[in-house]
Amino acid sequence: MARTLTFATRIVSLLGRIDITDSSSEQLAYYAKGEFALLKRRWRIYDHNDQELMQIHHKRLAIRPTFAVSGQLGPMTLQRKFFSLKREYWVTGGPYEGAVFKGNLLDLAFTITRNNQLLAKASEKLLSIRDTHNVEVLTDSHDDELFTVLAVVAMQLEKKASD
Repeated sequence: MARTLTFATRIVSLLGRIDITDSSSEQLAYYAKGEFALLKRRWRIYDHNDQELMQIHHKRLAIRPTFAVSGQLGPMTLQRKFFSLKREYWVTGGPYEGAVFKGNLLDLAFTITRNNQLLAKASEKLLSIRDTHNVEVLTDSHDDELFTVLAVVAMQLEKKASD
């Protein structure tokens, strides 16, 4: 099941949408949609059959960028590291406790690791009208793939919030 996923942010979308396609078949595998809320923005992740898999709540009034996650992988919290030139996040709670995902200096590539095992690596397309990332999931685990989707969507959320 290890595969490459392409994450593409839609250009025309009022609250935001990220389409996630299987690069080998060019078929929609997942998608994420944003919802407006006053103090915290919520995104939902769906599979290609429109089944909701997870919710991500971006806590606006937190000291550091924080995301509360619920859904198929269980409850967990994603937080960004303070004072770092690169974006770096870690996970507390749930089955991915201690997982880390971090970007490079220019925010064009990132890796996702858990227990010192590389789960996924990604690169951004430089010449693209919209944010597009190719993410190679390096394990055969469906949960690892779903966690990778969660991590990339959270990083995109935080990147958009800071733009």
